[in-house]
Amino acid sequence: MGDGIGGPVVRCISGNAFELDVTHYRKDNQEQYGRIEKIIISKIDNPENPEYKETTLEDLERALKGKFVSCNVQYRDEKTDALVCNVFVQKPPEGF
Repeated sequence: MGDGIGGPVVRCISGNAFELDVTHYRKDNQEQYGRIEKIIISKIDNPENPEYKETTLEDLERALKGKFVSCNVQYRDEKTDALVCNVFVQKPPEGF
């Protein structure tokens, strides 16, 4: 796909999945996205913890819950309707 979405992580579901409150969209996105999207992590980049490899729900909550992330969408999983994404932990945009 190559689309980009971003927003705060509202809930972690498992060691590699979370719900994202989609508040930001890249202007050249090809697809439409809901307000809340389930994200399955294919890769995570966290500058505060670049060696992040844990896979438990608790570890993911510590790393992501409440943080602003941007997601590069790889594809939508047809079985779960979740987006498989590369995830990047960001500083929230101005005024967020």
